[in-house]
This record gives sequence, C-alpha cells and structure tokens, in this order.
Amino acid sequence: MLKNQFINKLQQKPETTKKAIMLFGIFFIMLAIFFFWLFTFPSQIPKTEDNEATANLKKELPNVWQTLKSQVNSLQNLWQK
Repeated sequence: MLKNQFINKLQQKPETTKKAIMLFGIFFIMLAIFFFWLFTFPSQIPKTEDNEATANLKKELPNVWQTLKSQVNSLQNLWQK
C-alpha cells in the first residue's frame, strides 16, 4: 500500500522532478556498484614477484615513452605544415 502511494505521488510531480529523481537514483546505484568493485578489486589481483623480465621492463619503459613522445611530436610537426 505504501509503495502504491509513493508511485502515485511520483506520477503527480512535474517531468523535471521525475527526471531529477531518476538521475539521482542512477547515480546512487552506480556509486554503490563502484565502491563495491573498488573494495573487492585489490583482493582479486594476484601478487607478482619482481623477476628479471619485470626489471628489464622497468629499465626500458622510460625509453619507450621518449620514443613515443618523439613520434607524437613528429606527427604534430607534419600536421602543422
């Protein structure tokens, strides 16, 4: 009975109020799902040990970024001509 009263009152409200209530509900549900995912996500990631491959990757990563930056700059110069 209480649910029917709420729905009837909601149906009597202006369209903008109904849309605002809908958007607030969607935002609240999305926020709840995000926080649930955020708190359960770290437990799903397996711990990895640093081995030789990851050490090499850490050494090479700055070089990769430098190369990528130079290529982006080259493309920008090409487009500006």
